[in-house]
Amino acid sequence: MKKLKTYRSGWIVLTLACFMLLYSNLAQTQCRYFAKRKCLPTLQQDGFAFSGQLNNVTLLEGDKVDIVLTFQKGKTYRLMVCFQPILGDVTFNLLDKNGSIVFNSEEADTNIFDFNVESTQQFTLEITVPSAETTHGILHEGCVSVLQGYK
Repeated sequence: MKKLKTYRSGWIVLTLACFMLLYSNLAQTQCRYFAKRKCLPTLQQDGFAFSGQLNNVTLLEGDKVDIVLTFQKGKTYRLMVCFQPILGDVTFNLLDKNGSIVFNSEEADTNIFDFNVESTQQFTLEITVPSAETTHGILHEGCVSVLQGYK
């Protein structure tokens, strides 16, 4: 009898692990679809080509994430942070290696930043999802996509 219980427990753990893996893969697929369908056309306006750099993350209300990005000398870049409306007014800051703010989306009132770099540099993109304003205890989650274009 003892082996039967261990056998069933093993199947339960394996089933739960498979479910979690499939759910995370489904969430990433949905984010990728959202980015390509809703965000990519805007990125490619004004002659910008998609660089192939796509960072997707599923975030909850109140989350904050930092992403390190590298930009090469001699190109004009377009950086776009695209997010699902359920998250509210997502904001981002682009910080140089010294932590100084190069761009603040909230002050500029846009989610697109066009710029040039004088030398190859790394920047930190700091993305903030606003906290929930309700007290019902249910947090919304949504996709945030970071796309890079150049010309």
